[in-house]
Amino acid sequence: MSKIFGVYQGSFLPLEEIRVSPLSRAYTFSDSVYEVIPYFYGRPFCLIEHLERLSKSLEATKIYVDLNRVEDEINQLSHYIKNHENAYIYYQVTRGVDSIRSHQANHDELVPELFGYAVEIKTNTSPIQAKLCEDIRWMRCDVKSTSLLGNILMMNDAQESDCSEIIFYKDDFLCEGGASNVFLSVNGAILTPSLQSNILSGITRNFLIKSLTSKDIIVQETDCNISLLEEASTIWFTSSTRGILPIENLVNSNYHRDPKDPVFNQCKEIYEESFKNYFAT
Repeated sequence: MSKIFGVYQGSFLPLEEIRVSPLSRAYTFSDSVYEVIPYFYGRPFCLIEHLERLSKSLEATKIYVDLNRVEDEINQLSHYIKNHENAYIYYQVTRGVDSIRSHQANHDELVPELFGYAVEIKTNTSPIQAKLCEDIRWMRCDVKSTSLLGNILMMNDAQESDCSEIIFYKDDFLCEGGASNVFLSVNGAILTPSLQSNILSGITRNFLIKSLTSKDIIVQETDCNISLLEEASTIWFTSSTRGILPIENLVNSNYHRDPKDPVFNQCKEIYEESFKNYFAT
């Protein structure tokens, strides 16, 4: 892998040379928010939407930072991946560094920490295996916080079953993936869990819905009972770095994917067309 470059508090350096204080509130409290912006052939995908979501996360956590500076640093980081086919920029904003660990932040002494890096990635479009997991996370997953322990515990548990993703459910209703949103093809209809405080508004999720709506195809954003998993012809994930990714097998479920499912195949075709047109403009 080529050298990875990052930025910390305005200084652009190789990632291994960046040093962060152990009293950073990102380290002691996960008091930080982040975004992951995908780049294809050197160009960002839905950069404005990612910045808007970051702004909402900052507003929800009352972390105040100059978003023009954030955008400028993201643009500068993009120069390190302009020759890569697939890449992403990770960008994180932390409330600051404490003089000593304290639950209540001393806002007079804190300066927000701005950190990011750019890295090449390899994408996988083949169907994957996933696991159904009870949602044990906090109730504000609409905020893209680095507080992801609930995700990590379930994702690591799923890895032991050779799963590369999970589907969270709460009170018998589907939520989202560990790092993605969920869609289902059921009896010719396209369903996805409606956005709530325990579901992140995915950028690719919204892009797919808009793409389908432009073709007069209805997507039902609704409460999805877990019983629908057994009725689904195809279940798939959407995410910034993986696009549309179907589930081949969902362990601890009787779901069986139909590889000829016309609904999913049409969705995938429309998504790929819209994706291509996005970069053609």
